[in-house]
Amino acid sequence: MMLRRMIYLSIKEMSTVANDVIIVTSSLTRDMTEKEDSHRGPAMRALCKITDVNEVQEAVNNDNIMVQYHALGLLYQIRRTDKYAIRKLIVKFSKAGFRSPYAYCFLIRIASNLINEEGEGTDSPMYDFIDSCLRHKNEMVICEAASTIVSLKCVTPKELSSAVNVLQLFISSSKPVLRYAAVRTRNKVAIQYPAAVTASITTLLKTGNEADVDRLMKQISSFLSEISDQFRTVVVDAIN
Repeated sequence: MMLRRMIYLSIKEMSTVANDVIIVTSSLTRDMTEKEDSHRGPAMRALCKITDVNEVQEAVNNDNIMVQYHALGLLYQIRRTDKYAIRKLIVKFSKAGFRSPYAYCFLIRIASNLINEEGEGTDSPMYDFIDSCLRHKNEMVICEAASTIVSLKCVTPKELSSAVNVLQLFISSSKPVLRYAAVRTRNKVAIQYPAAVTASITTLLKTGNEADVDRLMKQISSFLSEISDQFRTVVVDAIN
């Protein structure tokens, strides 16, 4: 066991000078499939150390959605200490796109972390990418984008309108998972930005058809007593 660990350490140290790692990669891949946890963990760490970045980039373009997702995760782990490289990665793949919705969700989270860490505003390309995902064809990606926008520190109530409108559509969805995700995220909005929720309600009251307004009126009556007088006045004016 100690000898095997020494081999793993030697592989990682020699990874910077070796030109050909095919044989070592094959051996480590075999170790990763063993039953012993003490073998699998070190083998995976050593494999991550020697894996060629170009191979990972090729895997990101794979047609298999899970391969794309895991390749993006590995590429991020390789470059996570370089903010400039991460920024380039986001810009590149936001333009090229993915087949995998999981990869899109992961890229949204990377962009969100970069915005919060660097103190960027809503005028940054990172935010533009997240906002564009609200118009994605996959519902999972849309939910992730809406939830991320709500959680960003730089977002103002005015800029929340697009995310709130998407959540409102999902609340009336026939899919229970979408309804749950939308209600959970909108509750977060209501706590942090009550004005944004009020604006969404008044917009629906003014633009909705008769059936939608009747249904919304029933929902409003259940929580009207819980909101402040200021927001209650705005809602009542919209009803009138």
